[in-house]
Amino acid sequence: MHTQTVTPPRSPRTLSETQLRNAKPQAKEHKLTDPGGLFLVVKPNGAKLWRYRFWLDEKEGLLALGAYPDITLKRARELHQEARTLVAEGINPVRYRQDSKSQKAKADEHAQLGTFRAVTEAWLSKTDKRLRPATIRQRKREVDNDLLPQFENRPIGSLTRLELSKLLVSVEKRAPETARNLRAHLDAIFEHAVDTGLISANPTPPRRLLQARNQVHHLALPAERLGNFLRALDASRVKQETRIAMLLMLQTACRKDEVISARWEEINLHNKEWIIPASRMKAKREHWVPLSRQAIALLQDLRELVPMGRSHLFPNRVDPQRPMANRSLNAVLARLGYHEESTPHGMRATFSTHFNKIGANSDVIELCLAHVPADKVRAAYNRHPYQEERRAMLQTWADHLDLQRAAP
Repeated sequence: MHTQTVTPPRSPRTLSETQLRNAKPQAKEHKLTDPGGLFLVVKPNGAKLWRYRFWLDEKEGLLALGAYPDITLKRARELHQEARTLVAEGINPVRYRQDSKSQKAKADEHAQLGTFRAVTEAWLSKTDKRLRPATIRQRKREVDNDLLPQFENRPIGSLTRLELSKLLVSVEKRAPETARNLRAHLDAIFEHAVDTGLISANPTPPRRLLQARNQVHHLALPAERLGNFLRALDASRVKQETRIAMLLMLQTACRKDEVISARWEEINLHNKEWIIPASRMKAKREHWVPLSRQAIALLQDLRELVPMGRSHLFPNRVDPQRPMANRSLNAVLARLGYHEESTPHGMRATFSTHFNKIGANSDVIELCLAHVPADKVRAAYNRHPYQEERRAMLQTWADHLDLQRAAP
């Protein structure tokens, strides 16, 4: 009986390390193939590169797997199998690798830019340009003293509301105002992190965590004491520039910092006006100040005292590039014995009280004080600048001060 011999089907030929090592470059690139679409390209320059050819959605694709011998035959087959699994699941391995690289780059960026210190520094640099130098220094001091020592190298997304609350409560025990400031700083820092995509939610504790601030009104000099104060100021040995700063603050009803940080470029003596830029105003809005005859005279006297080339009306004695020290006018009140009756800021209340008492237009008073209108609906409809009325009011006020000084 004749028996037929059946030859089994030949399995796909597989590569060996010997073949790979002995593969020589030729005039044109050639391939050494392994089953399943894996092959090695041998370039004319001798480079040996792993490639995987696949088909997905009836389209051919080619995935680079690295260079031999850095990628061994064993490792190439592992990478090939991972890619084949993706293709079997309907995923393009080339796009999958690109997405993975993008995600890794984003993760690396988060690791580099996402620490509490990095986010805080980015927030500070973004917002500092809108603040006064004194505010910048105070804010940095509070952040450096209480926030960075605790959270400096922590990923911004790892901080929880609970630990932020514990920190704020502990600070509140020694410095309630600092704690309130720190809560505001944290809120702004985390909002910056949300805006830049580092986190999705702001964990800052609500304001109710801390005790509400006890509102303390600035002491205001009583109207009947104005004359005494002015005569005491005239008779004192206070430096002339400092005396002029005090009188200018009184006559213009401006805030202390607006006066002591004033620059000559803001003053127009010909037009009898002082325009304070928005960057120096509390409400961040430009403020127009009409100058009375008395204010003009003070500025003319001051111009004789301050060397030309100085940018500030009241240069600092130690560093002329900076303005007068912030406590200078407070020190004048203390020296004259009026520190328990008024503060420099309280002089504005004296101005407001006087004109409200005689029934002056409240809109004009508030504009002279550079106050943001409380009634926003009324403010939206009434945009009259009251410039003539404000000029008349400040001239009347300067005349009133002269009368009080001259009164017995």
